[in-house]
Amino acid sequence: MPAGPGSAAPMTGRIRLLICEDSDDDAVLIVTRLRRGGLAVDYERVQTEPDAAEALRLRPPDIVISDYAMPGFGAEEALALLRDSGLDVPFILVSGRVGEESAVALMRAGAHDFILKEDLARLVPAVRRELTHARSRQQRRQLEQQLRQTERLDSLGRLAGGIAHDFNNMLAVVLGRADLMLAELPADHLLRADLGAIREVAERGAALTRRILVFSRQEPLRPEKLDVNEVVTVTKEALGGAVGEDVEFVTDLGQGPLPVEIDRSELERLLLNLVVNSRKAMPHGGRLTITTETAQPAANAGPMVRLWVADTGVGMSASVLEHAFEPYYTTDAAAGTGLGLSSAYGVVTAAGGEIALRSQLGVGTTVEISLPMVDHADLAPPGAQAEPARGGGAEPLWLPGPGGAVTGEGPGAAGRCRVQGGFAAQ
Repeated sequence: MPAGPGSAAPMTGRIRLLICEDSDDDAVLIVTRLRRGGLAVDYERVQTEPDAAEALRLRPPDIVISDYAMPGFGAEEALALLRDSGLDVPFILVSGRVGEESAVALMRAGAHDFILKEDLARLVPAVRRELTHARSRQQRRQLEQQLRQTERLDSLGRLAGGIAHDFNNMLAVVLGRADLMLAELPADHLLRADLGAIREVAERGAALTRRILVFSRQEPLRPEKLDVNEVVTVTKEALGGAVGEDVEFVTDLGQGPLPVEIDRSELERLLLNLVVNSRKAMPHGGRLTITTETAQPAANAGPMVRLWVADTGVGMSASVLEHAFEPYYTTDAAAGTGLGLSSAYGVVTAAGGEIALRSQLGVGTTVEISLPMVDHADLAPPGAQAEPARGGGAEPLWLPGPGGAVTGEGPGAAGRCRVQGGFAAQ
């Protein structure tokens, strides 16, 4: 049954209130009125400009209530401090001696409401209204930021995908020529070791381009139905000893199988990267937790499987967090390629899921992955790998790219592949 005007439902969570007031009795009166109105309030009272500035900087409030005039300090100064702090929180003037013109001027300067101390009946509804508006503004900003992040990642994905596609063609030439020369050289030839090194580096480059193409959704994945719990269990068994004795590695798995449809090798690589990143973030030890569960996010949406990887490491700053999903962005250039979270983003979104990152300096980092749950039937057995279909006889060798780029420039390359590899060039 809807709550009536006099029986408003209590707001969830505690409210941090900053009161600019020189009378302790008046501050207690305001707080008592708010608590009787169903608001869970924790408050701090200040009566000087330095104290107000410190509170705004070190203990950001959810709302500010200010008297108009105090010795050496007033509502105009308090509002200016709030505006300079960059906080988007309501400012309500509660005073007993202020003229109408002064109150209107303060409202024009940014105050959200004006209430007389002799008529505090409006206080609770005004605070509820302004807190609701402030939270709506915050949610709108978060959605706008998420939209900008998505658009930036999509743009980066298109750019990276185009570059990776061309680069992949060039690497195919290197690999093809290296294979041809290895096949023609005697087993004891001095150049075989050099060619092997060339081939190894080219294969590593091809693996990197595939991860870029996964991020840009241009590389076809091989999704299969699998149990997330089983993949997590295998990952922990494989990596449990590698995280170190000073890190507590625990799993909290939801009941059931938790079936999703995703590329198994990419999910395993995703978990591997997240575990390695968490271990690096805890140089002095800590706790690494992988959690799974089912969730029903909305009435019109199907069930989801949620996977969290959380650590108690050093955490990330806001500036690092903003760029964490961008390819080649890394704070540890010597540690790897900088493709871990960006390729994870591509894998998860390609499977119809979402990935989010929360972090706080000195507290730790949590990566949350949500994937659509699928039917339990036809789950792949543990450790199964999706294999590409192969037919009998000669396999076709496609030669893509303008000007025969993949097969290489010059005569005889396609023919040599046909003869030595048993392929039928098309």
